[in-house]
Amino acid sequence: MSMDSRPDSASSRDKNKAVPNDVYAWTIDEKFGNIRPTYVDTLHHQFHNADLPEGKYGHYNTLGNVGSPRMSRIFMERPIMSDFCFTDPFDMFFVDAEQFRFYNTKSPFMYVNYNWNGSKTTGSDHVTATYTNNAGKRINFGALFDYIYGQGYYDKQSTSFMNASTWASYLGDKYNFHFYYQHNFMKMGENGGISDITYITNPEAIKNAYTTSDIPTFLTDTWNRQEHDMVFFNHHYNIGFYRTEEIDSTKTREVFVPVSKIFHTLKFNKMSRNYRSFRETENYHSYTYLPGDSTQDMTKHLYVKNLVGLSMCEGFNKWAVFGLNAYVGYEYNRFSLPDSTRFGGFYTNKSGRIEHKDYTEHNVLVGGQIIRSQGTTVHYDLNAEFVVAGEDMGQFDVNGHAEVNIPLLGDTAQVALNGFVKRVAPSFYMGRYHSKHAWWDADRDMEFRQRVEGVITVPHTKTVLTVGVENMKNYCYFANTGIVLNAGTDKAIVTNNTSAKQCGENIQVVSANLRQDFQLGILNWENDVTYQKCTKDEILPLPTLSLYTNLYLKFKIAKVLKTELGADMKYFTEYYAPDYSPVLGMFMNQNVAKREKIGNYPIISAYVNFDLKRTRFYVMYYHANQDTGRYFWAPNYPMNPSGIHFGISWNFYD
Repeated sequence: MSMDSRPDSASSRDKNKAVPNDVYAWTIDEKFGNIRPTYVDTLHHQFHNADLPEGKYGHYNTLGNVGSPRMSRIFMERPIMSDFCFTDPFDMFFVDAEQFRFYNTKSPFMYVNYNWNGSKTTGSDHVTATYTNNAGKRINFGALFDYIYGQGYYDKQSTSFMNASTWASYLGDKYNFHFYYQHNFMKMGENGGISDITYITNPEAIKNAYTTSDIPTFLTDTWNRQEHDMVFFNHHYNIGFYRTEEIDSTKTREVFVPVSKIFHTLKFNKMSRNYRSFRETENYHSYTYLPGDSTQDMTKHLYVKNLVGLSMCEGFNKWAVFGLNAYVGYEYNRFSLPDSTRFGGFYTNKSGRIEHKDYTEHNVLVGGQIIRSQGTTVHYDLNAEFVVAGEDMGQFDVNGHAEVNIPLLGDTAQVALNGFVKRVAPSFYMGRYHSKHAWWDADRDMEFRQRVEGVITVPHTKTVLTVGVENMKNYCYFANTGIVLNAGTDKAIVTNNTSAKQCGENIQVVSANLRQDFQLGILNWENDVTYQKCTKDEILPLPTLSLYTNLYLKFKIAKVLKTELGADMKYFTEYYAPDYSPVLGMFMNQNVAKREKIGNYPIISAYVNFDLKRTRFYVMYYHANQDTGRYFWAPNYPMNPSGIHFGISWNFYD
């Protein structure tokens, strides 16, 4: 990224000297350490949507409050469930190693983002500060601080998250490394959703005046807490030679050409989750498995991965048209859960607290990659990993990507093909979970998944078309299997009980996504449309259509203030959207005894984005079309009401 230079006013002697402000960012492949260039987060386009839990294009179902759990309605965007699956719904905040940005900068660089909405009692604040600096051309270091505090428009749903991270990287001719450390503390109030949807669907029936925080909720004094420590270190040593290259007719330079490399990756995760409830709600939970008047469920996870490999590098001569990587690795998992004979009593320590039992898993894996990233016409990579020993023996993952760039209409179109074949061991918590109100021990078969996806990109017409199909067998999911109380009466209720399920039949999902933008002078119109069809929507519910559209004017004020003035809309068709389980902190299928559809409701927001050299800011009137009826992201979890959102970002290069 390059921006306009600014004089260094700190020194009168050098007052005309420009401070270099080039900043580059990349992510890396967690296994091989391959660098993947990415953007620096300083673009003002879509800045107004960057802090919304439903995502920039409204693809996520969420609980509404900033940072709260979310799940993409677009199936092809959902990742495989991770070992510590409780972080999966928090991908707005939790950043794994492969998504983390590393930097290289010619001068110290810092950017600070601040987003705000709501009032003193319902609003949220989100502050992010990133600092990075180079010590010479090759070594970079930095730190990141991310803090979210959202009180929430609805009662008992506050979020309080803090992330502190640091990193360092070195890019030498013969030796490279990337180091990343992250610490997270997350605390979130759980209200179980509003207990009477009449406040949303028919507010005229409520006799007294009320605000959103006055609406009664199922749970009070209930919290989910998570704490994470993650260390990631990847490094490699290059073996090669120096080659003389001409700069011009009078100058040459020595360039190092790597022929092979030895690489090593170490990853260490220490995770914990604590679900606490100090006031049990009558008839909310179906079953109770542990004693006590309050709930303090705790689970912990320790993960260590050690991997070493050898590469033959791409492009060291005209015959080396692709690179080869191979590795062997070891994974260690340790999970901790409350221990019990279930029917014969509980194991307790001297203080009377229920003891935890550790469950360990060991895996030995081998893998490799064929990759071509150089050149201008054809790029591809094929990756394979097999677990050859351990609890998950027989698991494998073969995936690939290929793209062809084609000159078209004075630009370059691209045709890409993605695909995978996977046999995946379900997450540990799918087979075993012990807590006060959710309990299961079951052997799960490995999931078998196959996907083929094609992507056509035509920059000249601003068109991106993606079509894909996936087949799954032994699909794992969570479901509400609570019981019906007072059946056949007007007081009938369905209690809450989270269970882990597996479908042994084949499930197919067909998906098509079209991103089409139009421009006429200063008028811009962006569209993102996704069609989905699932053969078993009672197991995997998906909306048939999801839509995002954004109409705006793009112009400059006084030739310097970049401005975007417009409105956008998010919409999805009605479907039996996943419910949310506070006990597990995960989304689950609705109870078959009482299901309700949500959707078929557009959410429209008006905004203005500004960008002035090093500062970008926005003002948005969110949910401008708020009306009586159907505005829910998940059953019993309403969308936030209309209100002003504001955000600002500063960049510093000195």
